[in-house]
Amino acid sequence: MPEYALESYQYEDLPTTPPGSFRVAEILPGRADDPVSCLLHTTDWSNPLEYEAISYAWGDPNIRATVICQGKRLEVTRNLYEALAQLRHPDRSRLLYADALCINQPNIPERGYQVRQMRKIYGKAKVVLSWVGPVAQDHQDAVAVDSIRKISNFLCQKLGISISDLHSIGNIYQNLILKNRADLPLPNECQFSTDATWKSLVWFYSHPYFTRVWVIQEVIANKERTVHCGREKIGWECVDLVAGYITMEPAFSKCFGFADTYCWWVSTMTELTRNPKNWLSMLYLASTYSCLDARDVIYGLRGLMELSDGGELLDPDYSKSVLEVYRDSVEAAILNFQNTDIFTYVTGDGNPSWVPQWNRPMLFRNPFRFGRSLPWRPSGGTTAISSIDKELNIISLTGFYVDSVKLFEPYNEGFFSNATVDSDEGKRVLPQVWQRILMTVEESQSKIPIDSRTLAAVATSFSFGLDERTDPADERYLLRNFVAYLKIVLDEETFGRYISSALAEESASANGHAFGKPAWDFEYPESSFFITKNGFFGCAVSAVRRGDVVCVALGSTYPFILRPEGNKFLIRGYTYVHGLMHGELQNSERRVFRIR
Repeated sequence: MPEYALESYQYEDLPTTPPGSFRVAEILPGRADDPVSCLLHTTDWSNPLEYEAISYAWGDPNIRATVICQGKRLEVTRNLYEALAQLRHPDRSRLLYADALCINQPNIPERGYQVRQMRKIYGKAKVVLSWVGPVAQDHQDAVAVDSIRKISNFLCQKLGISISDLHSIGNIYQNLILKNRADLPLPNECQFSTDATWKSLVWFYSHPYFTRVWVIQEVIANKERTVHCGREKIGWECVDLVAGYITMEPAFSKCFGFADTYCWWVSTMTELTRNPKNWLSMLYLASTYSCLDARDVIYGLRGLMELSDGGELLDPDYSKSVLEVYRDSVEAAILNFQNTDIFTYVTGDGNPSWVPQWNRPMLFRNPFRFGRSLPWRPSGGTTAISSIDKELNIISLTGFYVDSVKLFEPYNEGFFSNATVDSDEGKRVLPQVWQRILMTVEESQSKIPIDSRTLAAVATSFSFGLDERTDPADERYLLRNFVAYLKIVLDEETFGRYISSALAEESASANGHAFGKPAWDFEYPESSFFITKNGFFGCAVSAVRRGDVVCVALGSTYPFILRPEGNKFLIRGYTYVHGLMHGELQNSERRVFRIR
């Protein structure tokens, strides 16, 4: 290495005027194994330089490589170095934006300011270059990109559109794949289906780049996007289209090795950002993505969020701890939405219990999807009343006490998956589980068969009041499908013991496989069915125990399960309670719950 490169590069402070200054790297020409060299230029929005922006995964921060910057040494991650080496031109300079080069990362105020304008930086770039990874020794990169191109052409021809039309389609997975699912053949039934094709695509879609939080904003911000893998490149829309096609049929995806790839992440990025005002749903979906800094789950998406109040609490500030950033998301949500829906995202085991752990995957722990308005108003038309003690990390919520848990049985959302119902394991386990649950109902009622009114309450609780399309459903519809489901999973003797012949006959044409949907073949954590002292039936998204408390906070969509701890409580998660969801007890005496 040349001796001049041994001196470390020192960043100069960015000018404060005009506002919006940022750096762009001029990557000097080079070939093959030439060291990567660059110059840094300062620009601003009054007359910005024309540049392209690199979207990449940092990779292991401990594996470093040296870029020669202004003739001095500047260390970056190996993954960025490989991207710069591949993307530079051999005969002329190329102006690129890459955050690790263009931001003085140890300068906390600068880092925060630059992150605030990250969406604009990527949105104003000439092109966003998505760097997936370097050349593969066995040429999988070439095979994968060629396969994506072939399958994209096939799908576009089948759908009667051109590749260029993909640019104008907002949500490729929803608007093309799912909408036309009935007209599309299974991928393995097509002429392009070969072992080499699927092997290369499993390799391609297994790159961790697709799970990086920052990629969401970087890709969504700009319509001109190309994906680079080694020496190969292809439009992002084609990568998106093929990912959606692969995930269209779970049985195919699982059989051909895609279950552990990141196709789902690629095909749902647009859906994740569809409604910028519903930023809690955005964070919920993004919790399955990864980042080196846990604060970036929020900061990496901040540019995509729209808040009418409290937005300043989410603005990037790297002087805050992870706990402070996540705690501020609670305060911002209550200010912005005037409700307590933020607490439907807690996992029940956090510390403090009321602060969502946004960097832990929570997507599949909830039995029904968030992101849409539901008619549940257990507290009527109230708005949230709360206060936060930031010294003690205690939140005080005003609401009312409902009852305490007397009986409970654990269950799993996976019990409703067709794959489980139809499997040998399901046929062994499910009869035992549902017999225990029905025995618990019998214990509270002291009579069998169980009357239809009680079973309707149980069915509505297990389905959280929603049908298989996640629409609010008629209780009788849910009851009949529940009875049909029990007919599938129970032996004849047990079914006849708990279900009256009249109700069985009424439910004979119902669809038991539709009950409890949607449910996918994921590993769901334990949930709970419970009965309170005063006979309320409910289901909670976490494990409950005898003595846990059902409460309703003002401004809530769902009641919550609280666990008493001295004169305070821990929040265990949200719950659906039959007989509460339409404000039946909204005039109850109010009290303040102190939750730690």
